[in-house]
Amino acid sequence: MYKVSEVRDRVKYFKNLYEARYILLSLTRQDLKNKYRNSLLGVAWNFFSPLGIVLIIGLVYSVVFNTPLKELVPYLFSGLLPWIFFTSSAEGGALSFLSSQGYIKQTQVPIEIFPLRASIVNFVNLLISLAAFFLLYIFIDPGSFGFNMLYIFPALIIWLLFCSAWATISSIVNLYIRDFQPLQSLVLQGFFYLSPIIYKPEMMDSRNFQWVYLLNPFYYFLEIIRWPLLGKNIPGWRTWMICIIITLLLIQVSIILINKIGRKITFRL
Repeated sequence: MYKVSEVRDRVKYFKNLYEARYILLSLTRQDLKNKYRNSLLGVAWNFFSPLGIVLIIGLVYSVVFNTPLKELVPYLFSGLLPWIFFTSSAEGGALSFLSSQGYIKQTQVPIEIFPLRASIVNFVNLLISLAAFFLLYIFIDPGSFGFNMLYIFPALIIWLLFCSAWATISSIVNLYIRDFQPLQSLVLQGFFYLSPIIYKPEMMDSRNFQWVYLLNPFYYFLEIIRWPLLGKNIPGWRTWMICIIITLLLIQVSIILINKIGRKITFRL
């Protein structure tokens, strides 16, 4: 059974978000405009940047492992795009309070919106990248387009909630440990290579290193996103439940932390 205080914390958190929803949307719109102002390609960079990485890795892998680019490019894209969204949200979240201290000190805007601001901006960028990916994928493998792709919608919602909760936790930890943001980047760089983003799990299976990805929570999130994107077999209910449970736990931790610091945040800025 939940304690009354825990229920009250949840209600307060979502009430604050609802009341500040227009401010959050306005800040998000402002961030997107600022990001692409005076840029020649603008939002197209959301596609061309990962495309360059995918082509470089794909060319190396196609030579080393003798794997056709037609198979490699969609696989790499489907792992790299959600990972870029996650790391961008984590980094933006860690710095969100520090970069918004003017708003926080001079207004009574609910502080809950600032970490979410980072994740929502990056989620919009992810959606643009995915739209470009589908335009490319329909030429590479048109036969894969089907009803299985509809599972991408619940998968993206779960991923957005997870990344938003992570961004919130990062933002608070970074107030107390100012070296947290670069440390987080270093740790996530390690997880990038430990997660099956640029390699297939079968490569680990053949060397009896399954534990490397099976103990990695990011593996399960990548599974529920990647295979719907590619229109292939959808992961079983166990994989989905692992992702949902991890996400709910992270949301709970983020709510507890954000409610605990409250307006005392001004003394940490």
